[in-house]
Amino acid sequence: MNEDRKKRGIKNHKILMTVAICALFLGSSNTFAARSTSHENHGVTEQMQSVAVNVLVVDAQGEPIIGANVVEKGTTNGGITDINGKIRMNVTAGALLQISFVGYTTQEIKATPNLRVVLKDDTELLDEVVVVGYGSQKKENLTGAVASVNVNQTLEGRPIADIGRGLQGTTPGLSIQVPSGEVGSDPIIKIRGQIGSIEGEATPLILLDNVEIPSIQMVNPDDIESISVLKDAASASIYGAKAAFGVVLITTKKGAKSDRVNVSYQGNLSFQNMAKEMKMGQFNALEYSVEAMKRSGKTATGGISFFMTESGLERAREWQNKYGGKLGPDDPYVYGRDWYVDANGRNIGLRTFDPYDYMIREWAPTHSHNVSINGKSGKTTYNIGLGYLHQNGMMKPAKKDDFTRYNASVRLSTEINKYLTIRAGSIFSSRDKRYPYSTSSTTADPWLYLYRWGPNMPLGVNEDGNDLRSPWSETKQANTASQVDNYLNISLGTTVNVTKDWKFDFDYTYANETGVIKKPGTRYSAANAWSAGVPRTDANGNQIYVNNLGQQVDAAAEGAMPAYKLPYEEYTPHGSNPDHIYRKSSGARRHTFNATTDYNWQINDDNNFKFLLGMNLVTYDYEDNWSQITDLTDITNPQFDLAVGTQTASGNQKWEGQMGYFGRINLKSATKLFSVLLASKRP
Repeated sequence: MNEDRKKRGIKNHKILMTVAICALFLGSSNTFAARSTSHENHGVTEQMQSVAVNVLVVDAQGEPIIGANVVEKGTTNGGITDINGKIRMNVTAGALLQISFVGYTTQEIKATPNLRVVLKDDTELLDEVVVVGYGSQKKENLTGAVASVNVNQTLEGRPIADIGRGLQGTTPGLSIQVPSGEVGSDPIIKIRGQIGSIEGEATPLILLDNVEIPSIQMVNPDDIESISVLKDAASASIYGAKAAFGVVLITTKKGAKSDRVNVSYQGNLSFQNMAKEMKMGQFNALEYSVEAMKRSGKTATGGISFFMTESGLERAREWQNKYGGKLGPDDPYVYGRDWYVDANGRNIGLRTFDPYDYMIREWAPTHSHNVSINGKSGKTTYNIGLGYLHQNGMMKPAKKDDFTRYNASVRLSTEINKYLTIRAGSIFSSRDKRYPYSTSSTTADPWLYLYRWGPNMPLGVNEDGNDLRSPWSETKQANTASQVDNYLNISLGTTVNVTKDWKFDFDYTYANETGVIKKPGTRYSAANAWSAGVPRTDANGNQIYVNNLGQQVDAAAEGAMPAYKLPYEEYTPHGSNPDHIYRKSSGARRHTFNATTDYNWQINDDNNFKFLLGMNLVTYDYEDNWSQITDLTDITNPQFDLAVGTQTASGNQKWEGQMGYFGRINLKSATKLFSVLLASKRP
């Protein structure tokens, strides 16, 4: 009888999932984006003797499964089945296909031209209890789109800096990007697409134990008990308008179930490198540029101050044959060998550079340490967590490029009697991000600067040991900026059990957030690669001559040429960006009160009735102020009292409050599931 009920529940679950995915498939543009990605991958697999396969995915009753994931194992090549349960794709000959869908057991099948795959029910998965808004439910009873993350497999033991990076690629419909790649930068989280509101916002609501937090990055992965992602209105609407773009629910560990003390330590040392080295165009880029130059009827091509001509290209080819792959970042930029000034006064760069060698630090280390103490004494449970993370960045010339985080958490709960349980807790997080403050009005940040850096624009130092003006030199000379964010919350709560099926929960949390941003600027000095070359003279003012190896020779020697150099100068004007010091401090306080009551009535073996009623009250006040002064008198030690330029200051203050009422009714019978969500939020 129980087995029959379970099968009926599975069937109802599949019907609900089919309806939901039909709506998604017909109404979302994400399907087309996924198909586009698949086509891009096809272009790669075709070079590896790809074959076309037609896959039909059905359930045990032969019904097509809509939205099943079909992926070539070991690659990102894949897609989802259409409304008929079909997909056509190109894969490598002999590849294994992984077919998966919520509620079914994943299968691996060798690719053949025509495949009919029957997915079997995963009854254990449907019995799994997942966290939803202000409660938990079995997956088979869900009517909304809720994804539960397997924390043990996804986060534990992995060398990740934060939860966001750990969730990348783990949950369908959850997109996580780290656009800048910088250590300590907040990941961008999107649920079911990238389209936002009319104001451009598309950020999901992130809740830690039902309390909104400013950043998912502040949470220690070792403190996490469970993570649920609410993807649609049916599951997220209980949180009101703030949940318009989905909800990420994070629940922390509370305590042990056995009467003993458990102490655990987890340490991790890892090294990060570029996932894929982006090869920049070098000599071949010069060839393409010269070919385009000839077709446009010009005599020189290039930008800023270094150019290429037809005759210069031949000399660059000779340089490539003689020095290509032999000179690196430690070798200076030498006139005569690596560049020259032509008869028209143009700088002609012969040597090509790979910015990767100058800007990227390979195998940057990261280490983390976590200590957890939990236990139970009588009817009291407790959990204490301590965490430390230090991550080095990959910006090679920077004085400091790293991220440090400290975490501490305490959770305590005690059962006074069978009617009353009280609990308390606190979470602390401190994050410190340090990076080179190398931005200026002409060069933006060093990575954007590199995008427009031609292959023959110089990097490194010249023959005198002076830095050449470049993204490398500005990052090297930049002072270190920092951003410190601290978060502390204190929570109190109680549970009142009226009967074994009816209870009330009351929880209050006070959270305090502080932040300080410091940006100490500088003025840059270097051999100015943005300027024309100037004659190089000796101490008596006489012209120096060199040969094509850059060696100084007599003016009458064979192959002698007048030597030039790039002028060494402080090219940042006083008072212009980034010749300043900037400081911003901010503070915020959040009060959150949640009150809920829920009743669970098991009518009989086949019928269950459950309802939830509650209220949520949140107040939030924020203020910040910043100040900046230009024209530093000491660029090695920027201070407000050591600057003499224009001072500006400003600030901001805001307050907001929200009170809402919500409810949820779930009715399960042997043949049907019924769920109603009600929510009303008032600012």
